[in-house]
Amino acid sequence: MNKPLNGIKIIDFTHVQAGPACTQMLAWFGADVIKVERPGSGDVTRSQLRDIPDVDALYFTMLNSNKRSLTLDTKTAEGKAVLEKMIKEFDVMVENFGPGALDRMGFTWERIQEINPRMILASVKGFSDGHEYEDLKVYENVAQCAGGAASTTGWWKGEQSGPLVSSAALGDTNTGMHLAIGILTAYIGRQQTGKGQKVSVAMQDAVLNLCRVKMRDQLRLDTMGYLVRHYPALLTKRFGPQAANVDGHGLLSAIAEVRSLAKKAGGLDLARAATALLNDFRSGTLGAISLETVEQPAPTA
Repeated sequence: MNKPLNGIKIIDFTHVQAGPACTQMLAWFGADVIKVERPGSGDVTRSQLRDIPDVDALYFTMLNSNKRSLTLDTKTAEGKAVLEKMIKEFDVMVENFGPGALDRMGFTWERIQEINPRMILASVKGFSDGHEYEDLKVYENVAQCAGGAASTTGWWKGEQSGPLVSSAALGDTNTGMHLAIGILTAYIGRQQTGKGQKVSVAMQDAVLNLCRVKMRDQLRLDTMGYLVRHYPALLTKRFGPQAANVDGHGLLSAIAEVRSLAKKAGGLDLARAATALLNDFRSGTLGAISLETVEQPAPTA
């Protein structure tokens, strides 16, 4: 089968999730991806969260399918020579080492350009170049907090109202997808100029990109003092799942509020309580919920 990226050769110097998700996506589209791992242990996810003894963990296999693999010790002269030969012959090198690790191996961007001016070097980092935390390693939870995503979900008031990290890989896999777009853009650019480029995506930036709509809500909140829903689905007066970007807080907090309201009303029908809550949100009086707004059940004979 002919795939769009057939013929593109990629050195995959990545580990764990963000980088491997990126290179796996490119491999699915036909690129020849060679995963380079450390001798003896390989990618740490080969053994992490393993559920079957003595085999690669699902954590590893689900992020590294469609790739070939080799082990390489870049601390030795022989290992450096092998990597240099690969750089000469390949199109892209992807890495997510800690800041400065590739430079310490002797393969700075300037050196890579000397070996192969057409090479595209793609990197995942925690924070962008020049950031005060550019030298820090970053993992999922830090990325979600630094990028603002953790502030968009969870409960909006009460003892548990602090930021809540999502179980979705907003920091890891999301950053990998942003990097894949950057790599393909650089590849198209190389077709026009004949020169490679350095591509870098910071996990903080990738998370922040997903939170742009929340910036809209923050501006509205600063101006109005409250948030009002204007979504057509609410006209049906049905209480259904709503994304956090609708009114500034997550679904879990709304459900908790409805349950609390129903309990206070002495077993009032949950649907009626939900309707009251939605009407309250739509009117712009967020949090000012009154039992008087709930239609009382008709008396029974």
